[in-house]
Amino acid sequence: MTDGININSFFSGKAKEIATNIDNKYVKDGNLSGAELSVFLAECQKSGIAVEKEPWYEKYSAALSKYMDDIKEHLKNFTPNTEEVAKRDATYVAPTPEVALMKQKEAANKKDSNVTSLQKPLKLGSTSNIRTNYAWSEEEFSKVLDRMLDHDTYDGKFDNSVLKGKAKAFIEAGKFYEIDPRILVAIAMCESQRGISKKALQLNNIGGLKINGKYHHFETIEASIDSIAKTMESRYEEGFTTPSKIAYSGKYCAKSAAKTWLSNIRSYLGFFDRYYKD
Repeated sequence: MTDGININSFFSGKAKEIATNIDNKYVKDGNLSGAELSVFLAECQKSGIAVEKEPWYEKYSAALSKYMDDIKEHLKNFTPNTEEVAKRDATYVAPTPEVALMKQKEAANKKDSNVTSLQKPLKLGSTSNIRTNYAWSEEEFSKVLDRMLDHDTYDGKFDNSVLKGKAKAFIEAGKFYEIDPRILVAIAMCESQRGISKKALQLNNIGGLKINGKYHHFETIEASIDSIAKTMESRYEEGFTTPSKIAYSGKYCAKSAAKTWLSNIRSYLGFFDRYYKD
């Protein structure tokens, strides 16, 4: 993923006008990145701009091309979000609903294999790389989530968890951002009391992410999962490539809470190991 394309340096004419309008609607920082790039490309297509022929396209083709096919496919039904989006902090920029749909579609196109055909994945521990190429299936992931939420010993404590049935969302967010979905689940479980915390139930916020010091209200649980994955991708690009490095970076939890946070994360990751002992 790119850190952003500077609007004044790389765009001109109609493309610059479109880029500026999008930047003003979302994170007004003079750059386009992430979700903003997706909306920008879609708007260029609608305006008849052949982006592949623009001088700036080749330089940033790697960042742009991952959005292009899906944008072209859904262009006829694409309606940009015209509501003002709150300015995000340096940790997270929430995707628009349209972009989230694109991501989900892209990830869904990657076929999952059956549980019976899958090999045991590498163990994900506190010093393991949080990127993976393991082909998780929804069925397989759902079984692990069920163990975390529905075991008889919990006596129905997590019956109203917002994390129930979200295996697919974790997998697809992991695929899109190239982050092991197990760490996404572990963080969500840790930050939301397994999906029953007040901020999870009332704000759809399962990652503990804040904007201007306040917990952000997500439209859906899927959007919150996407935010965790995007944040992990950002931390990874900054060199915090393992759960331990993320914990002690001070960029997700407070450094004073790092030891406890990491211990909880390891505990939830351990559920995946128990699944394969059957």
